[in-house]
Amino acid sequence: MSNHRAPLVYLIGKDAAEDTIHYLVNLVAHSAAMPFHIIIVTQTGNVHPAILALTQQSAHVEAITLDIPPHTKALLRLRILIAWLLYTKPAIVHLLAASPDTETEVIAALWVAQIPTRIMTLAEVAPTVRSDGVRPIYSFVVQRLLRTFSDIIVYTTAAKHILQQEYRLTHTHIAVIPIGIDTTMYALHMTPDRGRAAYNLPVDGQLIASVGQFAPHKGHSVLIHAMDHIWQYNPEVSLVLVGTGEHSAHLRGLAQQSAQPERIHFFDDMPDRSGFLRCVDVYVQPSFSEPMSFDLLMAMAMERPVVASAIANIHEIIESNASGLLVRAGSSDALASAIMRVFNDAAIRITVSLNARTRVAQRFTMERWLNATVALYRFV
Repeated sequence: MSNHRAPLVYLIGKDAAEDTIHYLVNLVAHSAAMPFHIIIVTQTGNVHPAILALTQQSAHVEAITLDIPPHTKALLRLRILIAWLLYTKPAIVHLLAASPDTETEVIAALWVAQIPTRIMTLAEVAPTVRSDGVRPIYSFVVQRLLRTFSDIIVYTTAAKHILQQEYRLTHTHIAVIPIGIDTTMYALHMTPDRGRAAYNLPVDGQLIASVGQFAPHKGHSVLIHAMDHIWQYNPEVSLVLVGTGEHSAHLRGLAQQSAQPERIHFFDDMPDRSGFLRCVDVYVQPSFSEPMSFDLLMAMAMERPVVASAIANIHEIIESNASGLLVRAGSSDALASAIMRVFNDAAIRITVSLNARTRVAQRFTMERWLNATVALYRFV
């Protein structure tokens, strides 16, 4: 560890998704110039390759793993983490959590160890009150623990309102800092047209695409069902799904049951994302819940017409009928109708495409996102 730099610890939550890793990699690269020695801590057995690459680029960045077996008793897990924090004595700990409920042990450890500055980024904040009006006991515990943080970062105002109203964090500083992308990397005029064949994509017909983790809340099954409606009017349309995850086998099974299984294509990854998006005619985000999506922002920056679910967080990215089309989540009929509207209406297609690029450039740039986040460290 560097002798003259205070430790800045990035603690990755147990249920961190790939988007969280993307978030962290960009954040560390931006904050590396500050007078901190950065320690990235994972709670799983393996350190992500992108994080390892950061450690090779700078002597002031290191990565470790606190791979505590999941069957270990909660009290022992808590004591191990507290002991490590007391030994390291970080000036700042920035916890990257999937939700408030998944990291209660970590939050408690930070409080017990009396870390001077405790910052947490929450990828998603769900309501705590059940449909019967009962507030579970754990939500009271989480509420008390969240109050120990110096700052809580959320991506949307909807998430902030949930924390203020349902978790009753009326006196905690909650910063709404949307994620962002490098719009110079995702620009239609800067991306060469390599053609679909270069990406093993179907060369004929229109192309619909969706990128993201294959999980039930992502809504890919709704999109596959929507394809049967679309094929009734345009049988040459193809669907490309890019991702991996627990729902992969189920989605492939649904595709085989569709009217044209040969027109649904699966890819684990598409490294040249901008070149791939250039080949796409419509980008779809059919999620039931979505904290905020890098892939959606990339598609918008590439001037792809976007159809997405009308859910709270996406509402803050897309202006309906201006920078994209929003439909009721879970409705394959509504999703198919909106996609067909994009195919058939050149005016709406051009309008939402151009407005999407403008929307991202004005509100969701990487520079804006990173500067706002790192600014919180400067008060230390």
